[in-house]
Amino acid sequence: MGERCFETTRISRREPYRPAAWRGVQFQISFEAKFSPVDADILNMNKTIISMNKDKSLIFLPISLLIFFQVIIVNRINAYDPPSGAEELFSFGHPGFITSAQSSAGNVLFLPSVHAAAINPSLVAELQRLSVDLGYTALVETKDGAGLGNAFYAGMLFPTRFGVFSGATQGLFSSINNMDFGNVLIARSGFARDVTERLNVGAGLFGGGVFGGAFNDWALALDVGFMYKLGKLGFLKDARYGVALSNMGKTFVHGSDIFPAIFTFKAGFAANFLNKDKITAGFSADLSFPLFQNVIFNTGLQFLIANMIVVSAGWDVNVREAARGDGIHLPFLGIGVRFTVGNFMNRQAWEGSDFMISGAWRQIHDGIQLISTGASLNLGVRDSEPPIITIEEGE
Repeated sequence: MGERCFETTRISRREPYRPAAWRGVQFQISFEAKFSPVDADILNMNKTIISMNKDKSLIFLPISLLIFFQVIIVNRINAYDPPSGAEELFSFGHPGFITSAQSSAGNVLFLPSVHAAAINPSLVAELQRLSVDLGYTALVETKDGAGLGNAFYAGMLFPTRFGVFSGATQGLFSSINNMDFGNVLIARSGFARDVTERLNVGAGLFGGGVFGGAFNDWALALDVGFMYKLGKLGFLKDARYGVALSNMGKTFVHGSDIFPAIFTFKAGFAANFLNKDKITAGFSADLSFPLFQNVIFNTGLQFLIANMIVVSAGWDVNVREAARGDGIHLPFLGIGVRFTVGNFMNRQAWEGSDFMISGAWRQIHDGIQLISTGASLNLGVRDSEPPIITIEEGE
């Protein structure tokens, strides 16, 4: 390939915006950067001066911002080459991130907990009880010398008559040679609700920073998603599909690398194929497209035994990492045990509450082992019976 030429483009904002007076106000995108010839052509096509008079609509301002971000995104696409493990940067702190196979349709048996909101914000829309999620993951390097990393997750969920609110914090502290991200801290908030009996929607906002490693940076982005329940499809039961659009905003930037990828589209399907006696089994399959420059495939299999023990297995492949020679991930394994708190604590306040402890193991690129453990607590009795309405005719 020949040498690429770059040109410098300067755009200036001519007059500040005055909310109280719209007469003669002009807007222009303002920044200076070096773009490739393709990017420069796009920028030149999108350079627009919008004159706003007193009776003009504010719709032109978001259009200008969309043009700005279009140029930025196009320029970033050309540089997309995230380090290994970067696309899963927010998925290490809880075993549920592993055992759910990162499914945007909910974990295989659709037993969602608070952490599911980080995968698809709509997945927690039907949770009816105050919930707490705690998790810890050790990252152990076994290939290139001794190395250790730590990750955690802590989240709470608050159901109301308006919808379900959630909040969480998570962190990753790693100095592993092939995964040296330094210290990453993220805070999350979200809202979800069921729109109809079949459709759930949700949105979440996260922000945080990375520090103490090779670079320092901040992130602030929005996630949106929905899940639609299909019901029975042939021999499949509880079939559903989910769609999520994640990282809409700014994520971490280090040199020419941007991760996790902005505008990551993900779609998945899950259903149960066995429901007999005391065993329920199901599967999930998902495809995600980070910045539409990569493909990640996830699939999972789960068994629920005696409504108490959950056994999980699954596999994933990151096409870009595999093509780069980072290797194919091994299948993951997980197990969880669920029990009713009231059976162990003779207190009326705890009656009907349930508690699950879980663990999972997974090997990712370069022989890095993930050993994760966690606990989920749901307080109160789940309302599984619809209200009974009777109509009496007066005399």
